[in-house]
Amino acid sequence: MGATTTPTAWPADPGHREAIDTLLVMAEAEERWGEASRAVDLLDNVKQIVGRLPAPYERIDARCRRILSRD
Repeated sequence: MGATTTPTAWPADPGHREAIDTLLVMAEAEERWGEASRAVDLLDNVKQIVGRLPAPYERIDARCRRILSRD
């Protein structure tokens, strides 16, 4: 899964897109390292900026929220 999945509704400014991509990569890593809460926080930040997440990150978000709901 790569962070280069850029929906057309995302900001046109390349620097802004790079920041969003960085947040997505960080969220993916946090999920992989078992830090569901941190991943959800990062993904929430992206959703505040752009709205809907790309499908692979929606799945990460759903997995992390399931993990957190069990705690």
